[in-house]
Amino acid sequence: MLFSLYPTDPPEVRDAVVAAARDHSREHALFTSLHIPEATRLSAFLDELRALHAREGLTFCADISPLTLQRLGLALDDIGQLHEAGVRWVRIDFGFDTDQIARIAARGGFRVALNASTVTAADLDALAGIDLVGWHNYYPRPETGLTVEFVHAQNALFEARGLDVFVFLPGERTFRAPLHLGLPMLEEHRHRNAYVTYLHLAHAFPTAQRVFAEGVPHPQHLAWIEHFERTGEMTVPLTGLSPSAAPLLEQSWTVRIEQTGLSERLEGTRGLTPPPAWVNADTRERGSVQMDLDAYGRYAGEVHLMLRNAPLDPRQARIADIAAPYRGLVDRLRLTRQVRFLATN
Repeated sequence: MLFSLYPTDPPEVRDAVVAAARDHSREHALFTSLHIPEATRLSAFLDELRALHAREGLTFCADISPLTLQRLGLALDDIGQLHEAGVRWVRIDFGFDTDQIARIAARGGFRVALNASTVTAADLDALAGIDLVGWHNYYPRPETGLTVEFVHAQNALFEARGLDVFVFLPGERTFRAPLHLGLPMLEEHRHRNAYVTYLHLAHAFPTAQRVFAEGVPHPQHLAWIEHFERTGEMTVPLTGLSPSAAPLLEQSWTVRIEQTGLSERLEGTRGLTPPPAWVNADTRERGSVQMDLDAYGRYAGEVHLMLRNAPLDPRQARIADIAAPYRGLVDRLRLTRQVRFLATN
């Protein structure tokens, strides 16, 4: 998991991002930008990166453009000086042709990240032999973010050449200037919570590296994301638990391999004690947790997480619900098929 740091970030955001990179990023790396138009103190910011590199061991992937060189007073062949500030990768957003990108890679000794949201097959072929990765863009203005289908098509250009791809997800506590409306790569992620967004990216683009485009998420979400990256287990918060749901909190569970399209069943729940009393809704709602009752015989106690609404069944009862902000997790349960449940208000 990677985070992003910008020259326009206020001090409290910068401190939080550095702490998150130190504590939660295996790579101890940050994405940053050295060509934000609103950044007026670029040389001073580069000094701050140099200090962070020396003190924290952090390294950086820096977004650069011809404006970067102009503001820092660097010629193209001097770009290797960014190494002193811990810059190990440079991301080329715009303004350099393929010959110049090749010079940047050769003279600077950088790994080169291309804008995966705009690159073409011809660009990649022209740069064959250079250490490349794809790094997508993010979109501050609402209604300009990408679709899943488009990102898949762009990723395929890199994957066909054996190259890695990085994707962005927006923040949820601090939002970057100038619009403060989030920095999603996918338009559908704008204003969503970071945990659900992160798992959507993990599901949609399983081989891509995921990067927070701004700030850090809520501590609870960051902890759940880190748990997923460390163990492969998805955290599913539950609400409205009946006593019969208590065993769900005592261990991790595996989603059965068979797919029905109606619900996801949990291995090993058959034989749990069904509730003696229950409160059903009008339907077996999507995101509800249902348990088979004694009327189902040897199936009694089996737990189902509903994928879609279905009519009530007198042989099945609601014992909990996935908490409303996380209801979409029912679509992600097959990421690793390993889940743990937590009670939440």
